[in-house]
Amino acid sequence: MITRLRHIAVVQFALVAAVLYALIGVLIGLVWWLILSPIMIAGMKGSGVSAPGAAALTGIGFFAILLFPIMYGIIGFIAGLLYAALYNLAARWTGGFELTLDQVPSAALPVRTV
Repeated sequence: MITRLRHIAVVQFALVAAVLYALIGVLIGLVWWLILSPIMIAGMKGSGVSAPGAAALTGIGFFAILLFPIMYGIIGFIAGLLYAALYNLAARWTGGFELTLDQVPSAALPVRTV
């Protein structure tokens, strides 16, 4: 069965993009805090930087876990708005994406228990 995606709900797409980007921000924040902060602190200690400077850098690394998801979520929302709106415009001109979908019998679907 061939179907066409002619329209994307712009705000709904932007919300999904914001959540996905925020999850990516969590991962990047964790990497920053757990890997990059200790490397930078080790470099600072070797160069004779004071302990308060190293402590501040550790704090920045910890706040990366909080700040990066927020920043990435906002960026993802804005990018999602733009992408969905531009897709809808392009779909008017071109007809949209063509997708080939297979129908699966209901017996073949896995049963979920809650």
